[in-house]
Amino acid sequence: MTAPILTYKPEPSAATIQLPTGSTDSHVHVFGPSDKFPYAASRGFTPVDAPKEALFAWHKKMGIDRCVIVNTLLHGFDNSVVEDAMIAAPGRYLGVALVQVDVSDAELKRLATVGFRGVRFHFMPGYKVHETPEQIISFTKRLEPLGMHMQLQL
Repeated sequence: MTAPILTYKPEPSAATIQLPTGSTDSHVHVFGPSDKFPYAASRGFTPVDAPKEALFAWHKKMGIDRCVIVNTLLHGFDNSVVEDAMIAAPGRYLGVALVQVDVSDAELKRLATVGFRGVRFHFMPGYKVHETPEQIISFTKRLEPLGMHMQLQL
């Protein structure tokens, strides 16, 4: 695998406008630190660690109060990196998990309880898709009682 790729600007410039209270970043990722949250062996590249602390500092500098962190295939189906960030900023940072259609109802309920508000499936060129469209449609019925949504990356 090649050298780690920097996926964010470590020293962003300050915002030139003042964002309104409650401003929300609606889709970000956190990566690592890899010694605590290992990257999936099947990942397409290795990022430079971009942990929750870097995200929190960037949001503070930009005036962003809330955020949705979306788990990425770089961490595979291990959602703990997102869960860790949500725990550090309860109620302000929520998540979208990566799961498989055979995830247990108990795990879906646990994810919803800790702050995940949706799940994500990938249908992108180069990714091996295991779910059929029929399975995905059927799966959505399990999300509704939990107040969760589905995100498809097409």
